Amino acid sequence: MEKSATAEPQVGPPDTRLATDIATPGSAWTVLLVALVAQIGVSVSEMGLPLLTGFIQRELGLGAATAGFAVSAFFFGKFLGSYAAGLGADAIGEAYILGLGGLMTGLLLVAAMLTPYPAIVAVLLVAGVASAGTTPAGGRMVRHAFAPERHGLALGIRQTGIPVGGLIAAAALPWIARAHGWRWSMTAAAMTTAGAAIPLLVLRKRFTPERFAPSSRLRAPINRNVKLLTVWACLVVSGQFAVLIYLPLEVHQNTSLSLAASTSLVAVAQLAGIAGRVFWGALSDYGLRRGRRRSLSAVGLWSLLATTALLLMPGSVPLVAWVAVTAWAGFALIGYQGLWITMVTDAADATAIGASTGFAVMFTIASIAIGPPILGVAVDVTGTYRAVWFLLLIAFAVSWLPASKLRLAERARSAS
Repeated sequence: MEKSATAEPQVGPPDTRLATDIATPGSAWTVLLVALVAQIGVSVSEMGLPLLTGFIQRELGLGAATAGFAVSAFFFGKFLGSYAAGLGADAIGEAYILGLGGLMTGLLLVAAMLTPYPAIVAVLLVAGVASAGTTPAGGRMVRHAFAPERHGLALGIRQTGIPVGGLIAAAALPWIARAHGWRWSMTAAAMTTAGAAIPLLVLRKRFTPERFAPSSRLRAPINRNVKLLTVWACLVVSGQFAVLIYLPLEVHQNTSLSLAASTSLVAVAQLAGIAGRVFWGALSDYGLRRGRRRSLSAVGLWSLLATTALLLMPGSVPLVAWVAVTAWAGFALIGYQGLWITMVTDAADATAIGASTGFAVMFTIASIAIGPPILGVAVDVTGTYRAVWFLLLIAFAVSWLPASKLRLAERARSAS
């Protein structure tokens, strides 16, 4: 995308570092493609590991909790590494964090294939740390390659890499595990991750890092708006996993569908989420003159309505009704992330975009770890999956409070 030569008012904090060579026609889209492929590669591993829990348990003779602990080590490592990866992206450049992180993740997953339990837990923990840079570094790279009036669309497209990776993992990894064992399935995920990192090494000279003072390299300013957006995401992120985990179980319980057939609704939710990530981001670009917060409010309203529909859904409705409400829910509850990442990067201080994104992602990962078990306890106590949607309604209602406190300095920006 070509930048205009005329001066333009800034949206949010002004950039002090821009990607070089972005005036080359199509170069910004090349950066986006590379960042998207990197995200898909890591997401195949990240989203595929939970699918392999049963295979790991059976082949290693582990208990369910022990096998689950091995898989959760990867996500705990990602939690530990997110903020540090963001700092690294700000200090040494996005391409290095993305490329080296992807390569290290792939190599460590290959090592996990050869490692006996319990050492596999430590290997997967370090692999999670290595994978943590995809969102803070990838988001920062894409943001600097595009003009502000295209941030929502570009980052929305980049964020589709997560559900796309999940769909690929669901289609391929269990099949490989059934045919050849979970270790070979891990190898396939590792090859995807490493392959996604290779093109990034070509871009390493296109971006120059921010120049931090030595005393600031281990910390970065996280401003009020970023903290509010983080609180908002922590409240709504459980909705994404509620749709993926509990909605198929409710459909199985209330209809004649088998569990395997009910689980196919996950693909419907993911596809709707992919469309939502692009739509909500593009919508925020279209309404940029009035601020992206209006789009965030629209996502919140859509989420409330979709969750209300799930709460009131009769159990005897035909399958097509479940498909429709699943798509409706996935469009917002999974689709919000592109808009959210855009708002975090726009709200961040110019020298701390990566660190701010890593900070926000770190806390949302913690919410992902805490939220679904709490919802599961509610189901056990009440005996119905409707408790999930009731609690989510409360969470979405509360999320309006941090959203209303946002004070974003967004102003009109002329088109490039």
